[in-house]
Order: sequence, then structure tokens, then C-alpha cells
Amino acid sequence: MSLAAGAFSAGRWTALSSVYRAIAQLLNIAVLARFLAPQDFGLMAMVMVVLSYGALFSDMGLSTAFVQRRDVSHEERSSLYWLSVLMGVVVMLLFMAISPFAAMFFGEQQLVTLMMLLATNFLGVALGQQLRMDSEKSLNFKPVALIEITAASTGLVVAVSVAVSGGGVYALVASAMVTTWLSSTLFWFVLAKGWRPTLRLRWDEVRWFVRFGGGMVVNNTINHVNMTLDLVVGGRMLTTDSLGFYAVPRNLILHVQMMINPIFTRVGFPLIASIQHDRDRVRLLYLKTMNLSASVNAPIYVALTVFAPEFVGLLLGSGWEEAVPIVRVLAIWGLLRSFSNPVGSLLFGLGRVALATKWNIALLIIFPPVILLGSRWGALGIAWSMTALSAMLFVPAWAVLVRPTCGATLLEYSREVVAPTFCAMLAGFLAYSAVYPLGQELLRLTLGLTTVVFSYFLFSRLMNREFFNMGKLLLVSRKAVAEPRFPDDNTPII
Repeated sequence: MSLAAGAFSAGRWTALSSVYRAIAQLLNIAVLARFLAPQDFGLMAMVMVVLSYGALFSDMGLSTAFVQRRDVSHEERSSLYWLSVLMGVVVMLLFMAISPFAAMFFGEQQLVTLMMLLATNFLGVALGQQLRMDSEKSLNFKPVALIEITAASTGLVVAVSVAVSGGGVYALVASAMVTTWLSSTLFWFVLAKGWRPTLRLRWDEVRWFVRFGGGMVVNNTINHVNMTLDLVVGGRMLTTDSLGFYAVPRNLILHVQMMINPIFTRVGFPLIASIQHDRDRVRLLYLKTMNLSASVNAPIYVALTVFAPEFVGLLLGSGWEEAVPIVRVLAIWGLLRSFSNPVGSLLFGLGRVALATKWNIALLIIFPPVILLGSRWGALGIAWSMTALSAMLFVPAWAVLVRPTCGATLLEYSREVVAPTFCAMLAGFLAYSAVYPLGQELLRLTLGLTTVVFSYFLFSRLMNREFFNMGKLLLVSRKAVAEPRFPDDNTPII
């Protein structure tokens, strides 16, 4: 299979897995919100914001280094595998040990047990991570996608079963643990293909990977601090109920991004790395990726903004009305954030980890005072502070990250997101005007979303034709994309 054909096949399977898992998560939230109290979601948010830091160090950036280096010997791979497992054990024990201190920080003693259970996932991930990355490295995303779908389905069943039985917050814990450990087990059964690691761990065989991954760890750690500051501040400044009203919409927005963005980032990283020495092709690929990402994200976030009351009512049920304005504001934040998401593939594909780290250090200086200021107005204030900051960073992100690396102009950079956003806003306005008089919530949402979809595609066909042409490439057969070309351009992707 050519690199181009493999890339588009990978994109299709990644899209299937991402969409399915996002739908499963939405069903999870819709069901669990009717059996669990907001404070249960608040407790889980506190646990996950602490444990999320462990994921940065348990991998040590070795997965990225493994993909970046094309030729890895059996001995090197074996040493890498056992190093990953060792780090998984160390991080698991570390977070078990600090669970009492986390409980003291948040003032919730129940966090000790929850962290103890969920910390075992660090080992679960480490046992199967390299097998997954090896499959993705060769753009063999089909078995990975099927395993992710299977694990997500099982986790959903477990979560609902425990919640219906009165398990409370442990429904969320059980779901996360089952999903992680089942995934790793299936990775070994499906992806190993007879490979077994030799029992060895030598520094000379992992030195290069550790050094490369070290830069990724620093960058990812700083970036993750920036991404979780709102939850840390919210955990200190808000009540558990208020944090729950904020955390659930926030997770909903991030789940949408987890559904859409991996379609581009998981495939874009190895693609850009493969053509990194051709700046013009990198620029073209990045801009097309940015347009595709914005074209898919824009109608979703506009629909969430326009029909927030209907989404909250149907997904979360009664008692969650306070989350409606938060959903609307965070949907705008999610849209703005999606514009900058493809830049990660650009920077890492070109090996510009240091530049990404410097950018995230600057954000680390800016974020805390802005979020603290917003927290004076509660959860909604935090949501507004993050949204305003994302809007203000649009142009600086281009000037610091995009222009120096691929040479895209501000007009090119802006054009790729303005057209789909404008089309989505027109579609949202039309849908709202058409269904607003209707009284029944489900009918209003159904007709509204239908109107958004059809009108968005109509407006896009007139003002964002590139979206249609690139979309066709993702849907056609593997043979048809052996040498795919960009719309209105004679330059092959690969």
C-alpha cells in the first residue's frame, strides 16, 4: 500500500473509532446523569485531573520517539517495552502513595480509594501501549479502531450496570478500568503477531529514545498544566456541585474534540514527518488539514451553542439547568481551540518540540491569573475567561508557531477557518429561526439539527468547496487514493 493510500485508510478507521467512542461517551453521560449526582462527577473530575499528570510521565514520550524513529531493532524494542512497563509500575505506586495528600488538598477523603483503583490503569496502559503504537506507525489503524470500539462498548455496559445497581461514582471508575485493561489485553491478542519482548533493559538501547522523549515530556507536562488549570482552580474555588456543573459540559466539549481531532492528528503527525524537508508541501498539507478540521468542528460547536438547553435537557435530564450557559460558552471555547489543534502535528512532525515548549511556557504564565480572575464569577466566569483567552491567542499562535515553521501567511491561516465558521453560523441562525416557535424539546432539537446539517452543506458548497473535495478522498476506496491530489492544485499529497 502506498503511503497516501495508507494515510487515507488510517483516516477512515480513526474517524470510525473516534465517532463511535464519542457517541458511546455521550450515551454514558446521558444515562449516568440520571443515576449519579453532580457531586459524583465532581469527585471523578478531581481524581482525573490529578491522575492525568501521571500519564505524562508513565510514557516518558517513548511512544512518540518509537514512531519518529523508523528503524528499531528487536533488542531496542524489547528494552523500550520493559522500560515502559517499569515506568507504569513506578507511576502507579507513586500516585497510590500521594492519594491521601490529594484528598487533603481537595478536602474529599473519598478520593483516596478512587485514586488507588484508577492508578492501576497506568500499568494497564503500559502493557499494551507499544503494540498499539507499532500498528499506528505502519498506518495499520483498522485493528486498533476495532479494539477501541470493543473496549468502549464494554466500558459503557459496565458503567450503566454499576450505576443502575447504586454504585454511584464507582460506575465511572469501573468503566475506566475495564476499558483500559480490556484494550491492553486485546492489543496483545490481535496486534502482537507472535512478537514477544526479550527480557532485557539496557541503557545504550534506550538512550536515544529517552532523550527524544524527554523533550516531549517537558512540553506535554507544561501543556497539560495549562489544560487542567481550570479544574485545579475550580476544585479550590468552587463547591463540589458547581465543579460538577462545570466539569460535565467541559468533558462534553473535550469528548467532541476527541471524536474529531484524532482523525487529523494521529495521521497528520507521521504524514508531515515523512515530507518534513519539503516546506511548500508541508504548508499545503497543514492548511488543508486545518480547513478539514474546522469544517467538521464548526457545525458541531455552533449546534451545541444554539441548542444548549435541548442538549442539556435530553442528555443530562432535570436538575442540570445551571449547566446550559456554561455549555454555550464552552462550545465557543471548543471551536476556538479546535482551530489551533492541527499545529501539534505540524510542530512535532517537523521536530520543533522546543518551539512548542516555549509557547506553552508563555501560556503557563498567562493562564493562572486569567482563570483566577474568572473564578470570581463562579464556573461561568472560568468558562468565559478561557474562551476570551483562546480568541486573543489566535493571531499570536500564527505568528509564533505557524509562520516560522511552514511559511503560511495570516490570510491563508485565517481563511481556512473563517469560511467554515461563517457557514456554520449561517446554518445555526437559520435553524434557530425555523424551530424556535416549536414547543416540544425533542422535536425542536431533531428538526434543528437536521436544518443545521442540510443548510451547512448547502452554504459550504457555495463558500467552502474544498471541504467537499477533500471529504470525497476520505470516503473513496483505497485504490482511488493511490496518488491523491489536493483540490484545485496539481501537487500530490505524498
